[in-house]
Amino acid sequence: MKKKLVSVLLSMIMVTGMLSGCGGQAGNGAASDESAQTSDDSASGEKTKLTALFCAHALTADINEFKWLQEFEDQANVDIEWEVIYSDWDQTKPTRFASGDIPDILFNATTDADYITYNGLFEDLTPYVSAEKTPNIQEMFDEEPDTLVLAKTLEGKLFGLPKFQGKWPGTNGVLFINKTWLDKLGLEKPRTFSELEKVLLAFKDGDPNGNGVADEVPMDFNGWFGSAYSLSNLVGGLGIQLTNWANDGYFAEGGEVKNFAVDERYKKLMKYLAGLYAEGLIDENAITNDYSMFQSLSRGNENGDALVGVVYGWEETDKFGNELASQYEALEPLTYDLDGESYDARWTYDYSGLNMSTNRACVSAKCKDKEAAMRFLDQFYTQKDSVEVLFGGIADGNVSEIGDNKYKVNDPQDPAVDPGTWKWTYAFADNGPMYIRRNTEIEMTQDMDNALREREAYNDTLAKVSEDDYYPQMFMKYTEDEQNEMAVLQANVTNITDNQWGLWLVGDEDVDATWDAYVNSVNEAGLQRILEIRQGAFDKYRGK
Repeated sequence: MKKKLVSVLLSMIMVTGMLSGCGGQAGNGAASDESAQTSDDSASGEKTKLTALFCAHALTADINEFKWLQEFEDQANVDIEWEVIYSDWDQTKPTRFASGDIPDILFNATTDADYITYNGLFEDLTPYVSAEKTPNIQEMFDEEPDTLVLAKTLEGKLFGLPKFQGKWPGTNGVLFINKTWLDKLGLEKPRTFSELEKVLLAFKDGDPNGNGVADEVPMDFNGWFGSAYSLSNLVGGLGIQLTNWANDGYFAEGGEVKNFAVDERYKKLMKYLAGLYAEGLIDENAITNDYSMFQSLSRGNENGDALVGVVYGWEETDKFGNELASQYEALEPLTYDLDGESYDARWTYDYSGLNMSTNRACVSAKCKDKEAAMRFLDQFYTQKDSVEVLFGGIADGNVSEIGDNKYKVNDPQDPAVDPGTWKWTYAFADNGPMYIRRNTEIEMTQDMDNALREREAYNDTLAKVSEDDYYPQMFMKYTEDEQNEMAVLQANVTNITDNQWGLWLVGDEDVDATWDAYVNSVNEAGLQRILEIRQGAFDKYRGK
C-alpha cells in the first residue's frame, strides 16, 4: 500500500543541534488487555498498519525515498504512514497533544515535561521491553545502563526510548587558533590567559593575513552566558569543570552543586574578557551575530584571506571551509594566571550529551498494536541498522558493510555537499533512536576523523573528571512540582545572568562596581532554591 507523507515545511533554516520537539505522556504502567495481545500479523504475513510522526532536521529529504527505512518496515512486518514535521513543532504540539491527536509512534517528538503535562497520552513501555520482545533495546540497557537511567522517570516509568551513539568525542567545542598567523609573527601557542592576550594584540596589529588591511578579528565567539561556543566556557581555566554545554552555569565541585554565575572565579573571567573587548581584541559584532554570521566570518573574505585568529568551533572544515582549514589547530586548555593564584585548568566534558539522549521514540497509549510498534522500534537498535539510522542506508549507497560489524561511511554522492549536511539529509542522524555499540567499527568521513584528531589536545584534561565534579544534569530526575518551580525561577535567573554578561563584556558596566549587587539579585531571583533542588537530585543520582 502506498504511504502518504505529510510535509510541514515552513522554513529551511540551517540548524546545528538536534531538533527537540514533541510532547507526550505516560500510560498507567501496565499493559492493557488490547496492547498485551501479541500481533498475529507477523505470523500471517499481513503487514500491520501504523502511523508515525518524525520531527526532522530542516535538511531531511523525503523519508519515503529512504530504502533503509523501507527495509526496517519490511523486516518488522509493518506498513507506516509517515508524517514529517520540519519546523514550529513546539508551537503546534500543545494543541495536538491536548486533543489527543497523535499517531501510533512519535520520533524525536517529546520531552520529559510533556509526560507530566499530558498524563496518560503515551504508553509506559516497561512491559514491552525484554530480551525476548525487544532484544536490541534490552541489550542497550544492559550494556549501557546510563541510557536506562536517562530514559526512566522519577517514578521508574519508561515513556521515551533513548539513543546511544558512542563514537562521538568527549567534548563539543574546540578552541581553534590560526597557526599560520602564529608562524608568520614568530609566536608560540599561548598556554595562559596573559599569553593569549599578547597573541591577540599581535594578531590585531601585525597584519598576519598579509593583505595590508586591518581586517583581522583577533577573537570571535557565538552565544551568551553558558552557550556551547561562548567565551564563558573559558571559566574552565580557573578550575571549574563544566559538563554538557554548561547547563545554565551549573557545575559540581567536591560533590556540591554550584553555579559559576555567582562564583568569584567567574568575576575574574569577566574582568579579563571585558579588558580584551576594550582593547578591540574580541569581535564587537559577536553579541548580535547569529550562527550563520559566526560561521561566515571564520571562512574568510572573498579573496580567500583568513579573518579570525582564535574561535570556538566543532570541526576545522565545518568551521573554516576546505580552503582555510589547514591554517587552524586546536589550542590546548588555557590557565588563568593574572593574580598569582594557581588553578587546575579544566575543559568542558560533553561525552554524555554528545552520545546519548532520551525521547528518540514514544508510543501512543491509543496505539492498537503496541507489540508491532515495539517490534518496529527494536529494528532501529540492531548493530547494522543503527549505523544506517545515523549515517544513511547501505542500499542507498551512503554506508558500506566492509566486514563483520565493520562499516564505512561513504563520501557524499554529491561532491558539492559536505558529509555533515549529507548525513542530515539522508538519515535520521542524531534525531533517531539507535544503539551504536562501542565495539562496532566505523570508518568515518574526513570531517569526523578531523573532529576526533583535534580533540586529542583535550584528552589529558578530560581525564581529570571525577565523580565529585561531574555534573550529570541530563540524568537527574525531578518531581512535577520541582520542575515547575525551577522553570519559573530559572527564567528569572537567566534574565539577569544573560543581560549582565553582555553589559560587562562590552564595558557598559564595571564588573567590580556592580558584582555584589548582581550576586544579590541572582540569589533573590531564586538561585539558592534551585541549587537546593538540584543538590537533592544530584545526591539521588549518585546513590543510584
